[in-house]
Amino acid sequence: MSIGTIGYTKYADYTANYIKKQTEETSHRTGFTDSVTKAEAAAKTPSAVNTGKTANSAVADYIRRHPEDKAHVEGQVRAGKKVLEKNGAMDISREDMTMEEYKAFFTALMDSIPFDASHRGDVEFWSISEKGWEQMKNDPEYEAWVLGYTAENRSVYNPFSSWPGYSPNVCTEKFGDSIDQHIGQSIPMNTGSSKKTGSEEESWWVRRHKKLKEMIALQEKAARQKAAADRKYQQAQLLQEQMISNARLKNFLTDGMSGDENAAFSIGHVTAPTDAYLSMMDLFSANIGKI
Repeated sequence: MSIGTIGYTKYADYTANYIKKQTEETSHRTGFTDSVTKAEAAAKTPSAVNTGKTANSAVADYIRRHPEDKAHVEGQVRAGKKVLEKNGAMDISREDMTMEEYKAFFTALMDSIPFDASHRGDVEFWSISEKGWEQMKNDPEYEAWVLGYTAENRSVYNPFSSWPGYSPNVCTEKFGDSIDQHIGQSIPMNTGSSKKTGSEEESWWVRRHKKLKEMIALQEKAARQKAAADRKYQQAQLLQEQMISNARLKNFLTDGMSGDENAAFSIGHVTAPTDAYLSMMDLFSANIGKI
């Protein structure tokens, strides 16, 4: 499970469409091995700093600082490459992808990694910082490490899952642009005490859902208030425009009948209808704000 936008069932279609798109744009395909070689060569080139590409491998940097973890980290990288090979993603160029395309592509790869049966009921949320996305897109070894770590983590057997009273976990995995920045946490969904008091203790999971409902209710209330304010403002604007229109009409009619040569005509035939019309318009203007 993940918070990604593309599930594993859609991965095959996505990959096929992407490969077709790339084939139409260019007939040349750079293999995965060539991509790694290119990245390593770029890292040794001083001009790589100005190309916008990642100059250093996050995996090599971590192993240099933690040589005692070399075997484990390299094993995770190999596991990640197996995920790529399994999904036919070894020869897909990341350079031609936009960042949005790469995020969708990588999310599909993450969704393809299965969970051990002992993790049934668990919920996993994973996230990657923007710098982390950039690092993975331009650093094949680090991309493989993230996939390999995830494959290793999800395959771990949990011996406690069959115990009575066991609670599934909410797991969070946060990745940055280096291995050191990775943070993984796991919290039981039911953390309430087995001892009951006058008011039963609520688990962290229940409190979280209540808080979420409260936030949604507040957002809905704010949206209703904004809509009411917008309607009131529009009604006020309409009333103001109508009053201005009435004033202009009234000025036009009264100014046109102010001359002495039209006095008899205005008294006999115009004044009464005009007054009646203006009275109706005033009545309409007074009631328009109540609609």
